[in-house]
Amino acid sequence: MYREILPESYLLILTGSYFTEAQTLQRALRRAGGSGKPNIWLDCSELHHPPTAVIELLGQFCVQMQRRGIQLILCHLEEDFQQAVQQLPTASQPLMLGTLLDAALYCRNLHPRPLHSVA
Repeated sequence: MYREILPESYLLILTGSYFTEAQTLQRALRRAGGSGKPNIWLDCSELHHPPTAVIELLGQFCVQMQRRGIQLILCHLEEDFQQAVQQLPTASQPLMLGTLLDAALYCRNLHPRPLHSVA
């Protein structure tokens, strides 16, 4: 796992089979949720064929974070992974975007920074 704390987001890059276990992923998501960032991005490019428990955990975590005003964003999903997430109830589906750049643009538009006037 690789993590990066960005100005408005917490990025988790899920690598290898490490995140195929729901318990390990849950700890990482809890840590991200406690970071104080309004957005949590998950780069799922290395996560192939996640088990049902992982998909369900992402749905549960999405609902928990929404209650706290935190947006969960999944990026770089394979087609079967994306379809599995879309099978979750609509209210528990994390936002799915193509790339981390898409996530950055989405979050920038969601939380625009104030312009500073030059005197």
